[in-house]
Amino acid sequence: MSALISTPSVETHLETQAVLYPSLRYLVQLLPLDHRRVIKHVRNEVEQNPFLRSTTSSGNKETLVSDVLPDWYTPPAAELSLQEHLQGQISALNLSSRQQKALLYLIEWLSPSGYLEESPQVWAAGSGFSISELEGVIPDLQGLDPLGIGARSLQECLLLQLPNQPENLATLLVRDYLEEIAACVSNSTEAQCHRDALLQKLRQTRSSLDSETLKSAIRQIQTLEPRPARNFSHSPAPIVTPDLKAEPHAGGWQVMLAYEVSRDFYLDEEAVAVLNRPHRKTKETQRLEVLLQKARSLLTALNQWQDNLLKVGEFLVARQQAFLSSRDALDLVPTPQQMVAQAVGLSNATISRIVRERYLLIGGQPSQIVPLQKLCTPARVGGHTPQQIQQFIQQLIQEESPAKPYSDDQLAQWIKLRFGLPIARRTVTKYRKMAGVDSSSRRKMPVGQGIRV
Repeated sequence: MSALISTPSVETHLETQAVLYPSLRYLVQLLPLDHRRVIKHVRNEVEQNPFLRSTTSSGNKETLVSDVLPDWYTPPAAELSLQEHLQGQISALNLSSRQQKALLYLIEWLSPSGYLEESPQVWAAGSGFSISELEGVIPDLQGLDPLGIGARSLQECLLLQLPNQPENLATLLVRDYLEEIAACVSNSTEAQCHRDALLQKLRQTRSSLDSETLKSAIRQIQTLEPRPARNFSHSPAPIVTPDLKAEPHAGGWQVMLAYEVSRDFYLDEEAVAVLNRPHRKTKETQRLEVLLQKARSLLTALNQWQDNLLKVGEFLVARQQAFLSSRDALDLVPTPQQMVAQAVGLSNATISRIVRERYLLIGGQPSQIVPLQKLCTPARVGGHTPQQIQQFIQQLIQEESPAKPYSDDQLAQWIKLRFGLPIARRTVTKYRKMAGVDSSSRRKMPVGQGIRV
């Protein structure tokens, strides 16, 4: 009798596992995706499953690369991109951590020719950097290889490749006569006439200038590269689409989904009704039943994906209210991913998948897009964030005597006395360097030389 009673429970358990497993499998697939990729993923499923429908479905299908390329085609090896070429050089520059990040961000705006074509207002929008910060690192960008990179016009590009000498004839021609030079470049009679006219103008300030010297300067200009990024593959500025948005609400901040993906997809109830009509079981009906189960599992996973994302966003926004108002990284409250996992009842691995490559749009004026992972600030030293440690160091250095700057040992002692944070000298050294602050020997100024800025 006991064997007969236990059998249904075993069968129920096995059946439950079979129902839950597809939803979990789909959820694992969706977790690391942002909403654009989730939409693309589900649309692919819609095309293959008669029980799924999309409110935005279209009859047009994208052409796949495999449809137009022969089987024997092998794509060439990827060339070094301009951004990769510049990143190695930037890491060797003597810049603060903030300046390096601004420079790494700015190179994403370079055009395929190597120019900065957009305005500073466009660069700064939603970046977390001010216009002045980005404009301040342009000279550093223009000092990198290849020459002429980061120019904002053809004239600036050519000038960056010429000696910075006002008396240099080629420099003078590019700076003051660039449009006229274009008409002088050939061996035609018309070009000769333009060169003679230009020569007469130049002799008003350079009486000894002759025709051959002018031709030589024009030939030098012709050797310059008007498109510095010509020999590199191009990586355009990545398009960042936030999955969550935070808006000011009742003196604080409220978070919501930037786009509700689940409203775009639904189960085709008519197709389900047809399948549920009494009929004889065949291989085809069994195949359709499997597809129906997959459709339900996918829609369940889609709702779970949204719920988990919103749940994590609500916790992080509630915890980082001060940062959302100030936009200052020093106001970030230590929030390791393990804390988020415990608070929302998900695993650490799930939280890691959710926050990776996800973005939050902070509303207000101005708006700003930040990585969701930025709000998961780890607690490093004594419960303080790296930004707070750097702030302590910078505050003490601003108060020190220029003639007797604090050593890292002294900074460690002052941090313990002033802020109640026991910290090792090597830790102070690490965060001082991260903040772009020189050592005490380099900060020291002779007595009477003035106040260090």
